[in-house]
Amino acid sequence: MAETQVIARMAEKLSDGIFEEFFWRRTGPMNENWECMHQERHCVKTHPTDAVFFYDDPYSGGRRYIQCDLKSYSKKSIERNKIKSAIVSLSKQVTCAEVSEDWQRKYIVGDYDAAISGLLFVYNHDDEYDADFDNLLSDVRSEDLDLKAGSRVFVFGPDDINWFDRVATEIAQMRGKRELPDKGYCRYFHPQLVRKANSQGNDARAATLEMLSSPWIVLRYENDDRGRDGVVVFHRRPTTVDDLMYLIEYLRHFQLLEKTIDVTIKVPQADTEATSTLQKATHEYVDKLSGENSNSNIALALRQIKLRFVPEMKTSFSNDAIGMEYAGQ
Repeated sequence: MAETQVIARMAEKLSDGIFEEFFWRRTGPMNENWECMHQERHCVKTHPTDAVFFYDDPYSGGRRYIQCDLKSYSKKSIERNKIKSAIVSLSKQVTCAEVSEDWQRKYIVGDYDAAISGLLFVYNHDDEYDADFDNLLSDVRSEDLDLKAGSRVFVFGPDDINWFDRVATEIAQMRGKRELPDKGYCRYFHPQLVRKANSQGNDARAATLEMLSSPWIVLRYENDDRGRDGVVVFHRRPTTVDDLMYLIEYLRHFQLLEKTIDVTIKVPQADTEATSTLQKATHEYVDKLSGENSNSNIALALRQIKLRFVPEMKTSFSNDAIGMEYAGQ
């Protein structure tokens, strides 16, 4: 098997493992070309699809399909022009997929309203990229993208992917240790909002693109065979008192700070001050509540919050093992 194919396969395998734990489902063929619907405007005859995932969207009531461009790049290959070119190309793919009968026949599942988004997934296979990836996106303008109103393209860079990989691995290990119940009792938490109702309730279980792009990933579990009820918040960036006070208010507002609900906040292992930061945040939060004191129900609930660490780790792949997988097909 050619080295370039082996390297490309790394991104495929990693995305499969991560998104399965986030309750995304893969559909249709991988590495497929299909006809461009705007050939004069796009200056191509076909578009590629590396992979398509989908999940039920909690707020639209339909299904979100993610047209993926899976990149497995070395440090020297992660360049501004190359990333911008990939984003522009992906926007064209989304625009065509929205009207392509061929694409929709291959990838749409069931009789649901379908929304299509793009995802550029940039995995650094040599683990040497240490620059600010977001800086590479600074000159990508909305007018560069061929997208209709309401359509979106998301970009996950090397740091994003490493965090998602660590979270997915941690969830799987927690489940293996019985710290979490089986998948059937778990869902990612999408609250009822004033202007956006969660129309699918507990049926929309996946971590959405919007959640994965936010500072928190919130996993909810309840009513398992041991009667457990809880929430795990994966807090990506270094904690501050203000951040954790905001998170506490979020949990309280959506009735997750109840004595029957176990709350665990998981932070990166490098956030060594997180425990003391949480203590300060809980004290300040109670102090700002009128009529509340250290013996109040809210104060007691806050003291029950557990803080744990997500270990540093990176998934690695063996070129020989991946090559043998293909040889066995």
